[in-house]
Amino acid sequence: MCESRSGKNLYASTVELHGSAAAAPKKTHNESSANNNGIGGVGANVLRIIWHSLYEKYEYLRRRSGSLKLVVVRETNKPLAKKFRRSLCLNKSAKKKGYAFFLSDEDKSMPAGIPNCPRGLEYLTMVDQLLVKQKVELLEAFTGFETNNKFSIKNALGQKVYFAVEENDCCTRNICGPSRPFDMKVFDNYRNEVIHMNRPLACSACCFPCCLQTMEVSSPPGCVVGTIEQEWSICSPSFRIKNHIGDTVLRIEGPFCTFTMCGDVQFNIVSLTGESVGKISKQWSGLARELFTDADFFGITFPLDLDVRIKAVLLGATFLIDAMFFEKQANRETDRPGMF
Repeated sequence: MCESRSGKNLYASTVELHGSAAAAPKKTHNESSANNNGIGGVGANVLRIIWHSLYEKYEYLRRRSGSLKLVVVRETNKPLAKKFRRSLCLNKSAKKKGYAFFLSDEDKSMPAGIPNCPRGLEYLTMVDQLLVKQKVELLEAFTGFETNNKFSIKNALGQKVYFAVEENDCCTRNICGPSRPFDMKVFDNYRNEVIHMNRPLACSACCFPCCLQTMEVSSPPGCVVGTIEQEWSICSPSFRIKNHIGDTVLRIEGPFCTFTMCGDVQFNIVSLTGESVGKISKQWSGLARELFTDADFFGITFPLDLDVRIKAVLLGATFLIDAMFFEKQANRETDRPGMF
């Protein structure tokens, strides 16, 4: 009797587990009473109910987690819209999070693979004007302690094209002042270094004609595309712009006095025949900014069809002119008439 009863209980459990309780044989009143009174049968039913509930929860969470995983993967690989790339910090944060940079129609229309054009300078083939804005350093403004200069390079519409960062050590900046040597690194909006400039230690006074200012421009870094060399003069500053093989292609002629009130200071870019082809102008940025800081505004104009490498060299000439004539030492103006 015990064996028959246990066999029937096992059969009933199997039928109930598979949802076929209706097909099970009809139990007698005595068997039902025995099953209801059995502690083991009640415990098995409770365990089965708990197991079914947990299994349903597991299946539900598994399906939701699969959908969530697809959403996370899709959002992670989704390109970041250009309008949200408002600053370098946002780009850097997005890069750390694994976002791919978004190329808009404007970016895609940018020419690529131009002959004799270093990678990263393709945009310069489409512009004939650049605006260079130096960042105001509060520590330098209030204490006179020299810090590394930072510049934002924009097009005529005010859109940031490149940014530049000066690199040297603290002692060199505060001891050598405006004559300090430095490396200037120019980055694009994707933090790729596209131009590298090197200014060695030299003297710009007319008393030292054998040790004048120079700057070497490389693009990409390590590949020289041109140099800027100061010409010896007493009355007004002048520079030679040389290409990558050392031939002089342009000259820059400055004014007799580079200090002015409420006006711009212009350095004319002329051809070898003396024809004006552009200019580098230091723009008046306001009384407070001019008196208490050395953060300057510059505008560069050049022919649209000028060699893109020479455009990069003219950008380097802007940084050299800023360091020589408009960089204050301890917030004191040191400019004098001529090259004295």
